[in-house]
Amino acid sequence: MTALTDPISGLSYGWALGEDNWNTGMDSNLVQLGATINITVLDFVASPVVTTNGTRYIVTTGSGAFAGKNNKLAARVAGAWVFYTLPEGCIVYDEDTNKHYKFEGGSYVLVVDLSSYLTSATAASTYGTISQAKTEYLVLAASDESTALTTGTGKVTFRMPYAFTVSSVRASLTTAQASGSIFTVDINEGGTTILSTKLTIDNTEKTSTTAATPAVISDTALANDAEITIDIDQIGDGTAKGLKITLIGTRT
Repeated sequence: MTALTDPISGLSYGWALGEDNWNTGMDSNLVQLGATINITVLDFVASPVVTTNGTRYIVTTGSGAFAGKNNKLAARVAGAWVFYTLPEGCIVYDEDTNKHYKFEGGSYVLVVDLSSYLTSATAASTYGTISQAKTEYLVLAASDESTALTTGTGKVTFRMPYAFTVSSVRASLTTAQASGSIFTVDINEGGTTILSTKLTIDNTEKTSTTAATPAVISDTALANDAEITIDIDQIGDGTAKGLKITLIGTRT
């Protein structure tokens, strides 16, 4: 008696296939077990290219030796092809593309690798980049909506809820000032400014994003529980109202 070692799983049958005809069903079960565990295929093909024992393929539109075997798993065992219909949800690894596919709804669907997909241009254009997904926006009001703004320190005081790396800052008004000196705002951490060029809002504008002189951040690292204060350093004709400040960045 010659034992047969399955070329895919490495299982030893302990007997020759079909010995004494008593174990035909067991032979079939063991062959199927060897063919359908840890399914790694050379490729998705219509007909075989490699016929070495242990070779596996997923059949596309079958022809030749694979005729009529569409979507089946083809495995080469003992010099012959055996075919199996995989269960719904079964995962197959394709060595040709180095990708995983799931058998779903009668076809093989690419299983997306999120770690690479989220850094791809396609994902970024549709959903934003990973960096954008991590970005947080802390928005606070430094006044009410209807009272004319005046210069002064500590227009609002709050504490950071966590350590924060600032990448950008913005200021906005509910009512723009019409004329006069440029509206100027400062942001302080523990009494010290975090800006080397202050936030400004040009006359007739409601946002610092359109300012002729953009703000420049000199201290990007805000500590957890740091006291943050907002100052209005300069106003124009006194018609500006409703100041909001936005800190943009990430937790650290």
